[in-house]
Amino acid sequence: IALLSEDAMTGDTDKYLRPQDLKELGDDSLPQEGYMGFSIGARSASLRSFSSDRSNTLNRSSFARDSMMIEEILAPTKDTHLAVTRDYNSECMRRYSWTPDTMDHSHNTVSSPIHSGFLVSFMVDARGGSMRGSRHNGMRIIIPPRKCTAPTRITCRLAKRHKLAYPPPMVEGEGLVSRLVEVGPAGAQFLGPVIVEIPHFGSMRGKERELIVLRSDNGDTWKEHQSDARPEDLTELLSGMDEELDSPAELEKKRICRIVTRDFPQYFAVVSRIKQESNHMGPDGGVLSSTTVPMVQASFPQGALTKKIRVGLQAQPVPDEMVRAVLGNRATFSPIVTVEPRRRKFHKPITMTIPVPPRSAEGHPSGHRGDSAPCLRLLCSITGGTSPAQWEDITGTTPLSFVTDCVSFTTNVSARFWLADCHQIPETVSLASQLYRELICVPYLAKFVVFAKMNDAVESRLRCFCMTDDKVDKTLEQQENFEEVARSKDIEVLEGKPIHVDCYGNLSPLTKSGQQLVFNFYSFKENRLPFNVKIRDMGQEPCGRLSFLKEAKTTKGLPQTAICNLNITLPTHKKTEKPDRRHTFASLALRKRYSYLTDPAASPQSPCERTDLRMAIVADHLGLSWTELARELNFTVDEINHIRLENPNSLTAQSFMLLKKWVSREGKNATTDALTAVLTKVNRMDIVTLLEGPIFDYGNISGTRSFADDNAVFRDQADGKGQQSSINHSTVLHPVVTMHAVTHCFTCSQMAFDLSRTYCLVNL
Repeated sequence: IALLSEDAMTGDTDKYLRPQDLKELGDDSLPQEGYMGFSIGARSASLRSFSSDRSNTLNRSSFARDSMMIEEILAPTKDTHLAVTRDYNSECMRRYSWTPDTMDHSHNTVSSPIHSGFLVSFMVDARGGSMRGSRHNGMRIIIPPRKCTAPTRITCRLAKRHKLAYPPPMVEGEGLVSRLVEVGPAGAQFLGPVIVEIPHFGSMRGKERELIVLRSDNGDTWKEHQSDARPEDLTELLSGMDEELDSPAELEKKRICRIVTRDFPQYFAVVSRIKQESNHMGPDGGVLSSTTVPMVQASFPQGALTKKIRVGLQAQPVPDEMVRAVLGNRATFSPIVTVEPRRRKFHKPITMTIPVPPRSAEGHPSGHRGDSAPCLRLLCSITGGTSPAQWEDITGTTPLSFVTDCVSFTTNVSARFWLADCHQIPETVSLASQLYRELICVPYLAKFVVFAKMNDAVESRLRCFCMTDDKVDKTLEQQENFEEVARSKDIEVLEGKPIHVDCYGNLSPLTKSGQQLVFNFYSFKENRLPFNVKIRDMGQEPCGRLSFLKEAKTTKGLPQTAICNLNITLPTHKKTEKPDRRHTFASLALRKRYSYLTDPAASPQSPCERTDLRMAIVADHLGLSWTELARELNFTVDEINHIRLENPNSLTAQSFMLLKKWVSREGKNATTDALTAVLTKVNRMDIVTLLEGPIFDYGNISGTRSFADDNAVFRDQADGKGQQSSINHSTVLHPVVTMHAVTHCFTCSQMAFDLSRTYCLVNL
């Protein structure tokens, strides 16, 4: 296999990766799980759940849920038309209900102490109690005995960041590694410490990063939550309770953040940042040393501070591999050193010690640099808070002292400091800024999941996801009968960075010449990449290898190390007979979408039909994202709940109703361009691609024509007065009386949607 050429690896010749080659290469799939040949609907809960690489933990069941907030379940609820049955464990079954948030669950309360799951709230009295999240493994609340002054209803829910008017402020290099946790009663005071444990998805990179907890009493202002409780004190606190506490090492392995508090704010936020050494420093001075980079230290002389304050020291390593990947051999850099709080002036200069960066031999054919001082530059950024760093070269105003492999200098101001070894001195700041943008990307641990569905015996549709806490069995994929063909173990990915996809083996992607498959990763978002593949050799097994890369593949570039490799085998093609019953709204939209691609005569003729089809496809693809889209369209919570209550059984119907209400409100401003902009904000680039693709290409595109203009054209054409004209690609939805009196009523087991309502989607 090592002798395979580049062409053979990519399938550009007749010699490509065979099934045996793929087996020998291995991949990054979850171990001890069989993924091939099982449909989503037939999977057990252990395979449905978004299990992470946490040891000694149950799988985290990820069920279809309201995308506005993730809630946990208290006790079995009564059967409803929304109840779904899932495997809870190997011995018993539980029913989970998608009941509205406003339902009172007090009738389900069990006497404390209890150890079951919870939806939004549970009751605790003087005996205390502990509750675990049923849908998210690792979520736990422990109220020790005698810590509540009276019976108290404890509430806990996970909310999205944009729900708040003032989300937690993030400094460069920091990021939320779990959803916001809303607890209650807000402001509640306890008679002793209580414990909240929250699972997170941050990559700590060993000891390079750490977790901090921010708290907000009202959702407007945030501050760091401080707790100095020792593990032995907590163990003694829980004496008499049937609860065990993991050690800090076990919590780190399971990726769980433990919060100890004596009162409840309204929100908790778990944040990942560069590890910071901190201590209370006063007029007597002292020394702070980094445990991440031991040679980094800050020395405070006597009198540098007039009062005792908490001082922090951060040292962010700069990997040589990243420097070479971004800048080549043009420069090398030391760790980035930050003194917190920034922008503080000291009464006496403090002494900073930073290791010298590796030698950069560019411009020296012999490799001999001689004296390193002329090329060594000291960079500084004094911006504070959430403001982006602005690097400046202060070498000319700051004397440098060389001690062994370190450089020492003094400063009167707390700031970020960085040493650079660059032969082209004028380029130092620009090169540093370019590298810094890569270094501040927050690392997360996510999973790559691949779904497949055969269009015919030769061609298949693939949908790739990169998920943090999102559910694996996607609602849309379930509706369209996709099968999961691969799922990776936890893989480190960077926030906001593109992920490029290559396909090897007996599968060839159907893309335009020169087009590369790429999507971006955003934490707690639905990161989806849809594309089609065809089988190269029908005589061989329909298997291949998907490689996820940080950078685009180049024709003659250096070999790249993939973020993740997944071997996949396409499911068998299932011939479906035409059912006698009428199609659902969603299936009709998909049927129309593909029928006119093969039969141009079948394409819709009127603007109303065209736009009806377009919005049907958009609604069909939105799935659980419709509530997120609604918030971006400035719909209130009451309006969203009203749509949900009007169409309780169908996500497609809810999405369709949202689009109609948006059009009714916006009128002429409800264009495809406007919809594309909002879909981009909620990271549904797959739908944006559909809007811009050939499926919607009925003619010339112009994003400026109004509803009134095209509606007049439509009436003229109906009266025989108009001539054939090109159709505008921008779309406006408007409530008008249907001219063709369409009365299709499509039904299925969980959906009854009547298109005879007097709403029509009019294309502009």
